[in-house]
Amino acid sequence: MLDMTTNTPAASWGATAPVATPLGTLLARALDEVDFGIMLVAEDGEVLHLNHRARHALFEHHGLQVVGNRLCTSDPQSVAHLQHALFDATRRGLRRLVTLGHGDDRQLAALVPVQVGVAALLLSRTRVCEDLSLQCFARTHELTPAETRVLAALGRGATPADIAREQGVKISTVRTQISAIRQKTNTSTIGALVRLVAGLPPMVSALRN
Repeated sequence: MLDMTTNTPAASWGATAPVATPLGTLLARALDEVDFGIMLVAEDGEVLHLNHRARHALFEHHGLQVVGNRLCTSDPQSVAHLQHALFDATRRGLRRLVTLGHGDDRQLAALVPVQVGVAALLLSRTRVCEDLSLQCFARTHELTPAETRVLAALGRGATPADIAREQGVKISTVRTQISAIRQKTNTSTIGALVRLVAGLPPMVSALRN
């Protein structure tokens, strides 16, 4: 069954006794906390489940669509690739990497066999890390709001010059902030800092539209 509904709170954390919840519901909630899209797709293209990120991706871009409960793409060149990869994953047990769309709007996705007739479509991440993960990281290391903004910009691939221009400050100010961030996070280089942030556990915000 295609799940396009908005999530409800996982539990009443103030409850005095645990409430029995079906394992499938718990697994669905866990998948919703992953910051890249995951879809369960049958061999005929029927969408069995979408996590939060996958639902969001359908409304964002990349040409992915669900029409009549079937997964498809608006890019004609991607249709055959998607169908072939889906067959390989669901019938032959093979992992396949596919490109959806073209140009700057293209996206890589992996089709991974789950069982005969069913595959998981894993969409690529659209950012280095989820905003909530970055905010938690910043609080843990006592970064200032300005340093947090600089760290987020570095994660997007911005250079110190880019950040200085975007924030309307001198590049020497940005370099001082980067130095402070590295000292607080005990990282030796900007590259090491970005790799550290890229490896943060995914935490998707509970405030979802």
